[in-house]
Amino acid sequence: MKLTVIGGAGARSPMLLKSLAAQAKPLDLTDLTFMDDDPVRLKAFGPLLTEAAGRLAPGLRFEVTGDERKAIEGADYLITTIRAGQDISRVIDERVALRHGVIGQETTGAGGFAMALRSIPALIHYCELARELAAPGFLMFNFTNPAGLVTQALRDLGYDFVYGICDAPTGLLRQVARLLGRRPEEFRSELIGLNHLSYFTSLKLDGREVLPELLQDPRLYRETDMRYFRPELAQRLGCLLNEYLYYYYYREQAEAHMLSAKETRGERIEGLNRQMVEGLLRMDAGRDFEGMLALYGEITHRREADYMASESSIQRDEAATPRFDLYAPEEGGYAGVALKIIRARISGEPGEMSACVPNRGTVPWLEDSDVIEVLCALGKDGPVPKKADYHLPEGAKALIQTVKFYERAAARAIVRKDWLLARDALAAHPLVNSYSLAESLLNEYLNAYQSYTGGWNR
Repeated sequence: MKLTVIGGAGARSPMLLKSLAAQAKPLDLTDLTFMDDDPVRLKAFGPLLTEAAGRLAPGLRFEVTGDERKAIEGADYLITTIRAGQDISRVIDERVALRHGVIGQETTGAGGFAMALRSIPALIHYCELARELAAPGFLMFNFTNPAGLVTQALRDLGYDFVYGICDAPTGLLRQVARLLGRRPEEFRSELIGLNHLSYFTSLKLDGREVLPELLQDPRLYRETDMRYFRPELAQRLGCLLNEYLYYYYYREQAEAHMLSAKETRGERIEGLNRQMVEGLLRMDAGRDFEGMLALYGEITHRREADYMASESSIQRDEAATPRFDLYAPEEGGYAGVALKIIRARISGEPGEMSACVPNRGTVPWLEDSDVIEVLCALGKDGPVPKKADYHLPEGAKALIQTVKFYERAAARAIVRKDWLLARDALAAHPLVNSYSLAESLLNEYLNAYQSYTGGWNR
């Protein structure tokens, strides 16, 4: 079996490699290719990844390349994790939004729209190459943000081999399991919503519903990503919340924190990633592999420790923030979601995993073609959304419906290059919510990214 990672020289690539290498033998993964179109990053990460692959899975045929056709040819599975426009584009996305008094977070609202402007055309290119070159029956797992909007656009175009993947729901479930001293697979849960806008509406342990009592536990708001929400909000909703819902429920606070911060999250990440690349380029994997790992581990730890800090003023416990350890037992990590789907497809053994998939009647208050984030049953046919009652408050349903209208319209607008439809989409988004602001933001982003968007209809 061959698996190809498109965007394979990014800051998360060693984490991804570790997860994939750990499952190479069980999945009969024989060929693993990391492809990237950035020659500088390939030079920086390539030796580190190659040495790591040789140590973790000596029998695996591993390659790092800039040749997209060679990488995709014959691939049974593809993972897309690209950042079209590189890190500097994230800085632009955030600063443009903040100048207009709008939250510029990279996957929600205006920032997410700007990222989608660049991501969708690039991913259409890779989907077409995959149709031409990949193995029959291949699947593509899209990690590229904004994952829900991007997957919606690709599915609308008929690329039904694409599944949107995010590790936020499984990450929160792992945190809760750790809090209660149990294993994640012991829980039976219900999850519904959109990517970066989803709710756990049920959490059962040994057949007993534990969500209400969990929401009363003060530790939940200290030791998990529920730290961004006040207990009374979560208890009123009766749900565990995806951390990105912070931007919707505490909009004015997030905006105030972002405006008062010395640097945006994008600027912070751009600086750390530049420091990482420059450091790796000065090192030699043959002579100082452990030094490269130490540098990588230190910078990624700094990235994770201040995650959402500038937006929320809430700092993660640095001592509790895990450090990357190439040799530690693998929990599933960044690639765990995709690997679980692959494992079930190969073996036929049933399982469950969250994914971004078409609604297809899962909830009656959204269109069947709407891509939603939901818990799926796994098997040889891939992820199939699980139907349940999904007892969501009406306000949460309304938020999902509104943002889904935005995603639906934005996906079509970007594919069609339709200025009027894009303005309608942005104006409807709760984090923009203004016709005039939508027009200004759209014009600035289109001007900034003409090389990606080309001419638009108006």
